[in-house]
Amino acid sequence: MGELLPDRHPNRDFFILDVSDAAPKDDMASMEHPVFSLSVKPDMRELDYQHDGKRVVVVPSGKGLATIMDKDILLYCISKLVHQLNAGDEISPWVELTAHEVMVATNWRTNRESYKRFEDALDRLRGTTIKTNVKTGGHSQVRGFGLIDEYEITRRDEAGEESAFGRMTRVRVKVSDWTFRAVQGMEVLTINPKYFRLRRPLERRIYELARKHVGDQGHTFRIGLDKLQKKVGSNSPEKKFKFFMKQIAQDGHIPDYDIALENKNVTFTAKRLGFTRVQGELDLGLPAAPSPALLEKARKIAPDLDIYALFQDWRIFASKQNEAPRSLDAAFLGYCKQQAKRLK
Repeated sequence: MGELLPDRHPNRDFFILDVSDAAPKDDMASMEHPVFSLSVKPDMRELDYQHDGKRVVVVPSGKGLATIMDKDILLYCISKLVHQLNAGDEISPWVELTAHEVMVATNWRTNRESYKRFEDALDRLRGTTIKTNVKTGGHSQVRGFGLIDEYEITRRDEAGEESAFGRMTRVRVKVSDWTFRAVQGMEVLTINPKYFRLRRPLERRIYELARKHVGDQGHTFRIGLDKLQKKVGSNSPEKKFKFFMKQIAQDGHIPDYDIALENKNVTFTAKRLGFTRVQGELDLGLPAAPSPALLEKARKIAPDLDIYALFQDWRIFASKQNEAPRSLDAAFLGYCKQQAKRLK
């Protein structure tokens, strides 16, 4: 399946969504149901997904269906709205941003081609029509709607004057009522930033389903291959889909989760963190950042602290102890409580 995409902006200034509570967010409705195309080419199919009484019909625009790569823009909008909500600010469906900040936050290149791709993605998000009985915020949408309702682009020429064909400076995006209700109802989940380094659309879709379901099932989610393919929204032949899933399981790139394929069943398991002792210090085997679930718990305990920085401090502290804690998550949360108390 190939390697992860490179981290294109390792030294980014994460105003762009960090102020201590800006980990990327995804809405649970589109994580659960196949709303976005997995194709890397223009996809002109009309999709009709039905399962357990839920139905999602997705109709393409002249530029094709919105893709799961286009979704990066929507994820940024959702993340920014959730951040504003958590900060106690009033929110509206309109989100102000720059193309550059979205590209940096979602690991896009920032070249001229990416700006063209960005605008094409907005067109597909605006033009793709959704009809569904899936509720957000307790309400069903009884009309067809776009993945975003509107967008506005401000451009300026070399003299700094507004121009229809100048350089893109500011963007305003109006998310759909369906998405906005999901944010208001906090029907969102934190996702691992490494999601944006997954190269293949199928890997991203698999991560979404793992993130959505593993938490609901404790530490394991088991699903039949045929049902998984339906939920993913893949139109590959069954044998080819099974081959792709084997490759994803072998590559092990899906953040936070291990995948096992047995006959016609797929099992998703939350990754366990081990430890060894290296040169007198404990190597806890931790990732560079806390898992999404741990991140959410830590933010509730220490809302005024930068959890990512706290996590790095704790790693150093824990590595110098005589023995590893029984539960790494519990030990980190205990550390968060101690640091939060020091601020009071």
